[in-house]
Amino acid sequence: MPSAPDTLIARLQADCTAAEAAERAVRAEVEAQLKEAERARAFAWRRLSALGDMARIAALEPDREIAVDRQLVALFRDIGWIDGGLDELGEGARPLLDWLRPIAEALHAAAYPVEADGEPEEPVIADPIAAFRAFEAWYEADRGQPFLQVFERYMPPTPLVEF
Repeated sequence: MPSAPDTLIARLQADCTAAEAAERAVRAEVEAQLKEAERARAFAWRRLSALGDMARIAALEPDREIAVDRQLVALFRDIGWIDGGLDELGEGARPLLDWLRPIAEALHAAAYPVEADGEPEEPVIADPIAAFRAFEAWYEADRGQPFLQVFERYMPPTPLVEF
C-alpha cells in the first residue's frame, strides 16, 4: 500500500501531466489558427496585387479585347508561367482562361462603362472580386492547391559574404 506522501505526489504528477497535455493542445490550436490567419493575409495581399494590376491595365486600354489580353498576359507573367504571350500556355490552361477572361472583361467594363459607340458595356460578371474568389475555389477543387499559392517562389538561402 502506497504511503500518503506517495499518493499525494502521484496525484500532483498526474495533474502536471494533464496540464502539460492541455497546454500542448492549446498551443497546437493557436498555431493552426495563426497559420490560417497568415495564409488568409498573404492570399488577401496576393489577390489585391493580381486584381489591382489587372484593373490598372484595364484602365490604360480603351479597346476591350486588347485590354483583356494584356491583363491576362500580366497575370500569367507575374505567376511566372509565361514570358511573352498567352500562346505560350498549354491546352491545360484553357479552363483557367475560361474562368479569368470574364473577370478581366468585368474589370475593363468598370474602367470603361460606355463603349466607343456610346452603348453601355454589359459585363458578364458584376463583382470581379467574388468571381475571382469563385475561380480560386474552383482551382483548388480542380488542382488540389490554392491558386494564390502559385505566386510563391522558393528563394534559396543566399550566403552572406563580407569583403
